[in-house]
Amino acid sequence: MKSIEIYGFIGWISSYIVFVVYLAWVFLPESAFHSLGIHYFPQKYWALAIPSFFVATIFTVITGYAALNYCFCNKLDSYENVEDKYTRLHNLKKTELHEGLPEVYDIPINVVNNVLYWQKEMVQKYMPKHND
Repeated sequence: MKSIEIYGFIGWISSYIVFVVYLAWVFLPESAFHSLGIHYFPQKYWALAIPSFFVATIFTVITGYAALNYCFCNKLDSYENVEDKYTRLHNLKKTELHEGLPEVYDIPINVVNNVLYWQKEMVQKYMPKHND
């Protein structure tokens, strides 16, 4: 067996044990812990506080990450949304030489507009015909 499999199995078993201990701490009365010889344990308040803090933290991180991405996006009317230094335009001669899947490339905005608004000559030029 690989060591990562052993660590995964131990982590899986220990997570179940921690969950059972958590449920016992939440639902058993204090007298049950005293009879077992456990006299010091956290207040029951933390049984609700820790999971709710965790959920609030996850929500805040996801919302903050989305807000940060919006801060660094270009405006909707920016030319860089259409074309920038990483744009790779279609090279028809290079694509015709290869068999199988064509290269990944960016479609020029005028072609997108023509196809979306159904100008027949552009649709016939850039969309393959289906042989049924």
